[in-house]
Amino acid sequence: MRAVIQAAHLCFAATVTPNGRPNLSPKGTIRVWDDTSLFFLDIASPGTRANLAANPYMEMNVVDQLSRRGYRFAGRVDLHTEGRVFNDALHRVFAGAPARYPVAGVVLLHIESAAALVSPGYAHIRDEAEMRADWRKRRAALDQDFEEFLAQQGPSPNPLAT
Repeated sequence: MRAVIQAAHLCFAATVTPNGRPNLSPKGTIRVWDDTSLFFLDIASPGTRANLAANPYMEMNVVDQLSRRGYRFAGRVDLHTEGRVFNDALHRVFAGAPARYPVAGVVLLHIESAAALVSPGYAHIRDEAEMRADWRKRRAALDQDFEEFLAQQGPSPNPLAT
């Protein structure tokens, strides 16, 4: 589990809005806190933060794209906006350097359940090495397709540029 989280550095966090609607949001700073908890930095997550204030439970999916393996984690969440957990999390993500983004908080998930996610593609291959090789080829083709799109359309403007 730790290896997949470390390799992916991206999860999809599911919360529920105060009016009961699902909300799914990518989080690019997922890390292992300890043997029973995961965390990510709240960098641009006002919706996630509001949802957790109303209902402090979350499910996160982490998948290594090449091996098509991952995990589903669910549990109760604590939000830390200052203090030891906040400072320790920033240190872990930014390796002691100053934060490169404004961080509103640290979302700490206390794992109540964890389950493996495995692609049905494994029904057609020998092992993980073959899966990774196949997806490297597919990823290269997808990247080439997108590069051709960008050449035709031009890149999208940076939404954060001022």
